[in-house]
Order: sequence, then structure tokens, then C-alpha cells
Amino acid sequence: MKGFRFGSTEGAFYILPGQDGWEASYGNDKLGEFSSPQQAADDLARGLTCPHLSEVDTSTLEIPEKLSDWEIVHV
Repeated sequence: MKGFRFGSTEGAFYILPGQDGWEASYGNDKLGEFSSPQQAADDLARGLTCPHLSEVDTSTLEIPEKLSDWEIVHV
């Protein structure tokens, strides 16, 4: 199985297969579940609102919307 990783200046973001779709995470914090990895990348790039990231606006981290710009990781 494959997932996706993006290393930002604030740390690594992951989009990995979850129980009911795809799960985005930052460090050890889960940021939410999504129907597709593309939806997760879009939400992270545009600015995901999450209690775990109250001090970080993901839209300022230059997270790419295109999954082809993310690193592929095998899980």
C-alpha cells in the first residue's frame, strides 16, 4: 500500500490509508479522514482547520495540491 508525505518547514504531513478512506496526519496528530488522498491534499494546501494545528495555518506552508508533488511512502 502507498501513502504520501510532504515535509514542510514545520514538520512532515502524511496522507495514509485509514479505516474509512484516507487519513491526514501531522506528527502524531490525526487531522481528519478524507474520501480520497487528493481531497486531503487540497484541504491541507488551502488551509485545514484543526484543533491540533491551532498555532499553524497550513495554507502558509506551501503544501502542494498536486499529489505528484508529494513523496510516495509505502506502508
